This record gives sequence, C-alpha cells and structure tokens, in this order.
Amino acid sequence: MAEEETEQQSPDVQEEVSAAEAGAAQKKRLESSYYSIISRATADGRLFVNQDTEIFPGRECPGFAVPAFGIRAYEAADARQKGEQFVLLCDWRAMPRVTHIGSYKAIKSPHLMTLHDAGIVQWPVDNRQKFAFIFDKPLGKKILDSPDAAPYRISEDKIIPLLVEPMIRLLAEFRNVELVHRAINAESIYMTGAEGAERAVLGECLSTAPSLRQSPLYETISRGVAQASGRGPGLLVDDLYALGVCIAMVARGVNLLQGKSPQELIHEKIEHGSHAVIIGKERIPGGLSEFLRGVLNDDPDQRWGIDAALAWLDGQRLSPKQARVTLKAARPLAFHGGKFWDLRSLAQSFSENIAEAAEEIEKEQFDVWIKRNFEDKSLETRFARMWEKEKDAARERLVSCVCMAMDPFGPVRYKGLSIFPDGFGTALSCAMASGEGGQTYGELMQQQLFNVWVSQSFDEVPDAAGLLSLLEKCRSALVQKMPGYGIERVLYMLNGEAPCLSPMFRNHFVLSVRGVLLALEDISAAQQETVLDRHIAAFISVREPKMIDPYFGHVNSHNRGQQVIGVIHVLAAIQRRFSAPPVPGVCKWLISLTAPMVELFNDRDLRQVMAKKIGALQGTGNLTALLDLVDDTALIRADQQRFAYARQEYAVLVAEKGRIEGLLARRQVFGVATGRQVAMLVSCLLAATVVAGYLVLHFLRML
Repeated sequence: MAEEETEQQSPDVQEEVSAAEAGAAQKKRLESSYYSIISRATADGRLFVNQDTEIFPGRECPGFAVPAFGIRAYEAADARQKGEQFVLLCDWRAMPRVTHIGSYKAIKSPHLMTLHDAGIVQWPVDNRQKFAFIFDKPLGKKILDSPDAAPYRISEDKIIPLLVEPMIRLLAEFRNVELVHRAINAESIYMTGAEGAERAVLGECLSTAPSLRQSPLYETISRGVAQASGRGPGLLVDDLYALGVCIAMVARGVNLLQGKSPQELIHEKIEHGSHAVIIGKERIPGGLSEFLRGVLNDDPDQRWGIDAALAWLDGQRLSPKQARVTLKAARPLAFHGGKFWDLRSLAQSFSENIAEAAEEIEKEQFDVWIKRNFEDKSLETRFARMWEKEKDAARERLVSCVCMAMDPFGPVRYKGLSIFPDGFGTALSCAMASGEGGQTYGELMQQQLFNVWVSQSFDEVPDAAGLLSLLEKCRSALVQKMPGYGIERVLYMLNGEAPCLSPMFRNHFVLSVRGVLLALEDISAAQQETVLDRHIAAFISVREPKMIDPYFGHVNSHNRGQQVIGVIHVLAAIQRRFSAPPVPGVCKWLISLTAPMVELFNDRDLRQVMAKKIGALQGTGNLTALLDLVDDTALIRADQQRFAYARQEYAVLVAEKGRIEGLLARRQVFGVATGRQVAMLVSCLLAATVVAGYLVLHFLRML
C-alpha cells in the first residue's frame, strides 16, 4: 500500500522527499565526522586535539564542570583563536548530544558560547576515551555563581536590552536550525565584558542530554514532575519558560533555589502555579511583567512561543491571559498523612506510595470522591475507560493508569519511574550507563503503558500514530531474547545519540559501527570468548543493519563454528564498508576461536591444511582474507560432496561386509550349496562330453 502511494506522488513531492533524504544523509555524514578520535599525545606527554589545540590535564576549570554526570573541565589553548578556551570531557553518564553539534555550530551569535571542535579523545589521566567539546571561555560572571548564591544584579532599565532581548533573538536562531537548548538556567548565563558594556552569553547545551542537569524550578509543571532523564527533548517554549525563571530571579534579586528541595519546588508550583511561585507579590516593571506572565503561563495553549516573544519585543501588546485555575476538590482526600485538593498532587503522591495507593483506589469512596468533586467530562471519560480495562490489573499497573487518568499531561509513572514517551530512550540509556539496569524499564515497555498515555491524549500528541507504531516495534524487539534484540535494541532504537554501552567498551566511547571494530582491536589482547555481546550486536543492527542482519542466523547459531563464521562476516563487512585499517589483534583473536570452525570440514587432511592457512593470516589484520578462507563456498561444497560420496561408498562396503559375515556365521554348511551346483555343472559337462564323443565315434564308423 505504501509503495502504491509513493508511485502516485507527484514529481514535485518526490523531489522534495529525495531532497529531504539527501539532506538527512548529508547531516549524518557531517555529524559522523565527530565520532572519531581527534587527540594525539606527543613524546613529551603533551596532549593535542587535531593540529592546533592543546589540552592541559593539570589545569582544571571547576566552574564549568558537572561532577554529578562525570563531566570534567580543563584549560585548553587553540593556536588559531584569540582569547582563552576550555574543554569539557564527558563520559557515558552525560549522554552528550553528539548529533546536534553541526546545528549548534551553525548558530553564529556573540550571545552563545562558541564551540570550536568536538570529538573523542584518549584521556591520559585514566586511559579512557572521553567525548570532548572545546569552547571559548566566557570571561565574566554567571547570573548565579552557585545554587546558594545571590543572583547577579542588573538594573531594571537594563534587564530587557542586556538580557531579555538578546536571549529571545538567540532562541529564534535556535529555531532556525531546529535545535532546542534545554539547559537554560541561572548558572548557564554569563554576563561578560566591562561594566557598562556587558553582554549576555548563554552557555552550551551539548555536554548532557536535554534537561538532564535542570532543576524542576526551570521546568514547566508537567515536565518538572518527571525524572530529569525522562523529560524528553522538549520544545522552545520550554526554553522560554526557563529563560523567564532566570529573568524573574534577576528582576527580584532572589535566588529561588535557596533552601528548597526539588520536591518542595514541584509541590509549590502544583499548589500555587508557576507565576505565583516565581514572581510572588514582587513588583515587576510593566513591560517585563507582561513577558513573564506570557512565558510562565501554566496553560500550554496560552504560554508564549518564540513568535509571541518576538512580537512583544517589536512593541506589540499581547496581554497574556491568566492560566486556567487548577481544578480543586470541595473536600480534600486524606492520603499518606496529607490532604489533597487537586489531582496532580495526588497522582504524584500515589506514584511514590504504590501499596497504599492501590488500597486507596480499591476503596469505593475514592471513585465517589472523584465524581463528586470534579465536574470534568474528559476526566469522567478517562476514568470510565480506565476502570473498564484495568479493574483486574496488578497494583503497579493499576496505580500507573490511575495516575495517568488524573494527570493526563504528566509523565507515565511506574515503580518509581516517571517518564514521558519521548524521553524513554534517554532515561533507559542513562540508567544502563550508570549501571542501574533496565529491568523496570523493560517492564514499563512490556506493559504498554506508553500506549495508554498516547491513546488518552491522541489528539494532543504530535504524530501520535507514528509514536504508537514505534512503541509497538520496540515492544516486538523487547520480547525477542536472542542477541541483537531485547532491551538493548530498544535502547539504541529510541536514542540515536547513545554510545555503545557494552561492558567490553567500558574504557571506550564508541559512537559509530566503525568505532566498534577499532575498539575491539584495542581490547583484542584479552581474547574473550564472546566477540559480539548483546549490546554490540544490537548497536550494529540498529545503526547499520546491513552489516549484521544478513548474518544473524550464523551469529545466533548454537553451533560454535557457525557463530565464529557469522562474527567474521560482520566484522569483515564493517572493515570493507568503512575502509577501516588492518586489525591484526582482532584477526588473531578470531583465529584463536576458529578451532570449532575448522572442525566443520570433513576431510582430515583438509582440516590440517586450513589450520595452517588460517594461522598464516594472523599478522595481516585483513578480515576479508580470513573470511574468504573460512567461508569458501566452493571448497565447502566440494568437501561436502566428497564426504557424501565417501559415505555412499562406505555404506556399500558395510553392506558387503554384513553379507559375508552372515555367510560365515553358517560355517557348517558354508559352500555346500555352491559345491552341489558346481558338481552338477561338472557332471553335465562330462555327460555331454561322453555323449558327444560317442556320437562322433559312431559317425566315423559309419563312414
């Protein structure tokens, strides 16, 4: 059906599709250029990136580091650039946004931290690979030096020209390159330059996954209640919201983070609304107040986007409406030592106390409380559908579905997880990178709870049908247990930026299939029994399916020899496809595993010859030559044919042997029948001879 639709497309549409595909392919090629090792160490121990930038491992820059996610910062010097530079070194836990490097570099603005280079470096301090970003160092003060500091003071008349306007116009440039920042906070905005000539510079957004380092203060209520790794990529309206929080802190001169836990911030925003918590009763200048009411609006339909913010800058008065008042009950519900007046707060508490929540839900008065206190037809519809489908569900699933019915725009909550569907890939990646494991994440996917979330908000979810289709593909992959599938495949399907998280690569940062082969070369001396583990197989299959999918039958075979042949097929294909250098270590490693493969040959002499030929390839690093030798179809077919002929000949000989042995078993009468036949023949011959002689003599006498 899809093929028929493609055939019916107009030439113009087909050209647009082709152009889009070509653009995507070009972007992929550009981004993949950052997936290689770009560092080199000199004989005297100095570390360089490419040709011109030196990194100084002994000079840390703690003000730019993010220790919670393993991000370290060090001084750097680029001979091509003026000013000072620094490098951010990221490990797996940070999940750096490597596919957005090109878009970030395309933004040419003095108000954005400049990125000069990026790629993988071999870090000599711990001899591990890190992903590095080299930036210009902003020489100035942060709006907030630390979570406990007072905000940077800017006079009321300068807030808009110095901070608001340049940041809004910068976000407009982000929109032009289809990039969302998702790391805007008071500690990522710098005021640089001399007094009276200050300039706001926004910090980078590439070193961690979207929103991973954001406090709930800078997130909208719905995204703030989700775990940081599960908030999803977000939108530019989320960036504007975060910017509004920063500007409010500067305007008020108050650090809203001070003395409050993330849970307290979430509770206050749910209880009182974002504007009330962030602005309070402070007097804000009229123009700025209008902007803050627009970007901090809790109603997604009323919250300002980039176009509205730009229009406001141009002088249009938009008069943002107040957010809809959160529905509150006439009488509170007592639960877990507290009283709850609204459904979002109750959903949050339910998700944190599953056993007690399940007991509360099963009480008849809970349903009565919902119906009597909230006159909302959509709420009634959601609960009716939920009760119909989930009344006999396990308590974890039941609580999750009830939370979705109460808070349809919040995350999916399940066994301590709180994740949006578009944030599941990042959340799973972060969990597995930190060693947390993916069992609960797999359960969430298997339970199809994301499908429930999408279905109840189908009209509000962009490309809901496409999302449901992707979720179904992930669930199908999850239930298959063979290497290349399972939770590992789901991880790489949903997070195109995740490095290969194989335990074999714990000291490497592998972002490409070519990098898999080079990393295997680095660890080849250990010669482990398994070459392609579950993570590596899934990573290759998702990133470059043609490199492994045709050989899954071999790779997942129960026959060890067939497995080795499959692995050689995969790695040889990678070496050819990406013009990888010789890998003598991998070649030697694979040869050490070829004994079962050689035993697949039937001819003993041929096995000896093959073992010698394979051994001769150890130092070459040419996997194609090894493959041609061990998977020579003509040689294998000839060996099989000779073996078949030998079996037939052997069967004939065995049958003859059996016949003779059967005769010998009757030794007493052996040859009697044959002797009688011979005697009879001899007698007949003698008789015939006598008769013939008699007739001849008789005839002669008559003459």
